[in-house]
Amino acid sequence: MRPRDDTKRVALLEATLVEVTEHGFGVASVARIARRARVSPATLYIHFADKDALLEATFVHVCDQLIDTALEAFDAALELRQALREMWHALFHLALDQPRLFRFHDAFSHSVWMNDRVRERNDLRLAPLLDAIAQGHRDGVLKPVGLALLESFMFRPIYHLVQSQGSHPFEPTHTNIDQAFAMAWDAIAVRHDDPRP
Repeated sequence: MRPRDDTKRVALLEATLVEVTEHGFGVASVARIARRARVSPATLYIHFADKDALLEATFVHVCDQLIDTALEAFDAALELRQALREMWHALFHLALDQPRLFRFHDAFSHSVWMNDRVRERNDLRLAPLLDAIAQGHRDGVLKPVGLALLESFMFRPIYHLVQSQGSHPFEPTHTNIDQAFAMAWDAIAVRHDDPRP
């Protein structure tokens, strides 16, 4: 059996990222991906059992880049708002530099390939952030809502704003990015002057 070449494996992951974000899951065939990676389809099958395995591996590859960026910027020693602000800025700049990562993440997350095994793997990697969020709930800093709502209001706006090309595109100045974070924070944080439970 031929040894695996990690360079070719990464090339296949990157080729998959480009093919899917440019053409969609259906058009991104094994042949197209192999051609873009400059390897033979046979080489692809040395690294991945099938297209499904390749798509999942690409999603993990993308998640690792997002998670690494988030955790490098997140400092649990800071007050939660400031720690999330630093992470938010880092992720926003990553989205500006590499929008394909966010496009692929969004597409895969809403596809038939998304599964509990991948979710659990990512949650393990994100443990420091998830622990801080849980502490924020216990301390009454964050609204007592689930992670799906927190993600939707805190992190999904990053992808939306970077992708916005409509009649009012978002101008990613430092001030505007900070203002967007402040609005996201207001959506998830408890307001102590709010009489609602």
